[in-house]
Amino acid sequence: MKYLLNKTNYHTFGVFGVNKLPGRSYFIPYPSLEEADQVSPKEKRYRSPKVLCLNGEWDFKFYPLPSELPDEFDTDKIQFDTIDVPSCWQFRGYDKPFYVNIRYQFPYHPPIIPTTDKVGRVFSWIGVDQKVSLRLKTPKDQYNFVGVYRKKIKIQDASKRHVISFLGVASCLDLYVNGQFVGYSEGSHNTAEFDLTKFLRNGENELLAVVHRWCNGTYLESQDMFRNNGIFRDVLLRIEEPTDFLDIDARSQKAGDKYSLTLSAKTNEDTEVTFCLKGHGIELKKSALSSKGNASVTFKDLEVKEWNAEEPNLYAIYFITKSAVIKEFIGFKEVKIIGDKCYLNGKLFKVKGVNHHDANPRNGYTMSPEDIEKDILLCKEFNINTIRTSHYPPDPLLLELADMHGLYIIDENDLETHGTFAHQFPPNFNSISHNAKWEPYYLDRISRLYERDKIHANTAIIMWSLGNEAGGYRNTDAMYRYLKERSSLPVHYESAIHCKAVAYDVGSEMYPSVKMVHDVGEHSRKQKKLNDRPYIMCEYAHAMGVGPGNTEAYWKEIYAYDNLIGGCVWEMVDHAIYHEDGNYTYGGDHEEWEHDGNFCVDGLFYPDRRPSVGAKIIAFIYRPIRVNYLGNDQFELFNTTGFSEGSSYKLIFSFNDGRNVEVIPNAKPLEKENVTVKLGSKVEGNLSLIVTTLDLRNNKEVAKEYIEIASSLPKAPKEAKLPDNFMMEGNKPVWKLPNGKKLTLDEEDTLLYRARTDNDTDPMFRNTMEPYYAQRIENVSVTKLDNGYQVCSKVSNKRGKYLVTDTYLGTEEGVLCTSKIHPLSARGDLPRFGKCFKLDESFDEVHYLGRAGESYNDMKDQFVVEEVSCNVTDMTEPNIRPQESGNRMDCRYVTLSDGQSTILVQAIDKPFELGIKPYRDRELIAMKHLNEEKHSGTYVTLQAFQQGIGTGACGPAIMKEFRYSAKQDYEFSYLVKID
Repeated sequence: MKYLLNKTNYHTFGVFGVNKLPGRSYFIPYPSLEEADQVSPKEKRYRSPKVLCLNGEWDFKFYPLPSELPDEFDTDKIQFDTIDVPSCWQFRGYDKPFYVNIRYQFPYHPPIIPTTDKVGRVFSWIGVDQKVSLRLKTPKDQYNFVGVYRKKIKIQDASKRHVISFLGVASCLDLYVNGQFVGYSEGSHNTAEFDLTKFLRNGENELLAVVHRWCNGTYLESQDMFRNNGIFRDVLLRIEEPTDFLDIDARSQKAGDKYSLTLSAKTNEDTEVTFCLKGHGIELKKSALSSKGNASVTFKDLEVKEWNAEEPNLYAIYFITKSAVIKEFIGFKEVKIIGDKCYLNGKLFKVKGVNHHDANPRNGYTMSPEDIEKDILLCKEFNINTIRTSHYPPDPLLLELADMHGLYIIDENDLETHGTFAHQFPPNFNSISHNAKWEPYYLDRISRLYERDKIHANTAIIMWSLGNEAGGYRNTDAMYRYLKERSSLPVHYESAIHCKAVAYDVGSEMYPSVKMVHDVGEHSRKQKKLNDRPYIMCEYAHAMGVGPGNTEAYWKEIYAYDNLIGGCVWEMVDHAIYHEDGNYTYGGDHEEWEHDGNFCVDGLFYPDRRPSVGAKIIAFIYRPIRVNYLGNDQFELFNTTGFSEGSSYKLIFSFNDGRNVEVIPNAKPLEKENVTVKLGSKVEGNLSLIVTTLDLRNNKEVAKEYIEIASSLPKAPKEAKLPDNFMMEGNKPVWKLPNGKKLTLDEEDTLLYRARTDNDTDPMFRNTMEPYYAQRIENVSVTKLDNGYQVCSKVSNKRGKYLVTDTYLGTEEGVLCTSKIHPLSARGDLPRFGKCFKLDESFDEVHYLGRAGESYNDMKDQFVVEEVSCNVTDMTEPNIRPQESGNRMDCRYVTLSDGQSTILVQAIDKPFELGIKPYRDRELIAMKHLNEEKHSGTYVTLQAFQQGIGTGACGPAIMKEFRYSAKQDYEFSYLVKID
């Protein structure tokens, strides 16, 4: 079959939709009430007799040289491959994955994009690969690739109305049927629908979809993600009768303590429409005859159970004609801003959020219903109550499941022009958003977001978001006015802060310092529009690599001020490409001519959704009940929820003497109470407890808190001669083990640096650890003492010179080791002070008493102090880019064993920090991927300290209280005993 292809739509400015149907609510009709009642949201689009899902195998022809795409496309003469739909073609062997954060992949000349010629010379001034530097680069072999999809379908009755729905296509779509042009669409994450009725015939029909890598609309889709292409969401063919539905809507309104609900519908032809409301003891039905296709009814004076994320009370609504039934679920809720506070159902609440991208390590943007449901359930499991759909509308199923399971949604428009900042110097966020010629594009996108998702404004959606990092303000003002004419929900848009608008209904910022947040709470910020309305951090706590650090400081401010409504961690899930050998790759690994490295690996969860330590940090930060010891058997309980009574939870106070006390809180939401709990008894001078919080509604553990009331660590034992198994080899102490092995300090025995974490990055993309890597150790002296040795050495790096003194003294219980560091000339901070021992890799059995997981001084409370048994590999984290990891705070002792010999290291006077790795820290510096983690032994680092983590990869660096001055003396002691 022959097609005369349109080769201009995708690059003709002003053309962003041809013959595309107006936006409407997402819904799936069924022939009968019984059939509509039998399906879950997750399966309903696949089981309706009135909707044919066109997912599956499609024919596919890829054109790496767009000039080779023929003007006349004859499908009978084309040798097609096959590809699965939905999918992204970069994940199926066509083109390669390409990751950039803010830049475009072509020269910045909006609205001009490459057509058939090679991508020309590109100017940019910022990026992980180039740091901050002016650069002109001409990419090789980069074109505006084209993918042509073909699908043959059988139509039983072509006289019926057939509407095709593409739920997501990047970057654009020219659609043809049976040799004829149907229409064109832009807006990758918005639904594109076309009426195919006049193009179809009974029997076999051929669909042809032409997808370009880039279109004019790509200037509006410069989001931080792998830049993928293809038909990446489901394709549905709707088969409609004359009395079927064109659109549906539901609008609730609160008056006093009661609600009214207006249900409305548009039908293909005038017919009787029955509207039903069912749930929680209510069963109402009204009918209306549509006029010019419109029908509506109102149910008044409804006494309902309101919806919130903690109590997601849903009601079923039905839209019924003689040929179709639509069943949806809604809740009743009201979001209202009064002054500088935001209320949900008349109550204050806190947004405990994450940013969520569509990301699958095997499929790119394509997420299955199971993938989407898993992410929703992970949020619930980890105390997350809000998703910001960064930075585009999600699959509609995510909204349905958020309604059902209880999650707040900040529904974001498919709009980001961040590249305007990176490709212009001086940078300018506002070049496109303040250009009136682009206004129709903006209004098209926001209208399609609103129309598709409007029913969920009753339930999960608590805010609309105009987009991300696109500046302003002319076109964003137009979108704001569009929404305010149709919806009472607040409108969010962080990038307003970069232009005259400053803020819309809520003030918003990304990665502010704690001080900046505090000043908003105090209404003392210079930008007045951040002081006079509710304030949210739409992105904070950048979860890249180890971390995020210092998240707790933000929440102390959020809970202290009612105008601070919370924030969303960036982000939920790592973006990375899975390979069959088990390795993951990130930006720069796929021959990208420009890239932003592993900046995409910034999630709380690994790509396969295993929780990282970051997820456990946030689950703890977002815990529903906080416990604080006040002294004299008094504990303060803080109910951090918005709607759950304290009695919904049970607290188990487990003291270290074995005593347990159960407490049922009475605190109201966002209120505190004091309770009396008689303390346990000290055990060898130590008194501590673990408070376990159970949610009585599902009997699941939601938090564990460690509280230390009294601490006593062993003092140095009495001096005695050195044990026979101890000796000095040069300037290194050596313990001989019974099986012929030995324990000794490693070659680089003093560690003042750490292998850079992702957050050890400054605003100029520089590695803040690098000056410390140039470490040299020079032996000064070895002195024999009466019952031991003293070793002095000089340690130097680009930030200072230090004298390190180590003493090894015999005692009645083992060898007492004391390490001291004294600055000779130094500046800035000292990242770490530790002593590293080496053992044979057979020493794989670890047992310690300390924090039960990865912990640093600004992120340790997520793990309790308890005894832990594990293997050496359990002591590091599987970060996709290897880096410093696995530190353990507050350690009292550690033992290591090879099954024959056991080494005990006991803290003296105060706990030490512990790091155990199967490779040297120096080796770790060079590792870029998981498959480079080669074991070379067992390396045990005992530390006086290691500085905090912060969120310097994209946010504030380590706070002062979690740093250590390089100009001070430090020392710590520990006891080594061999069994």
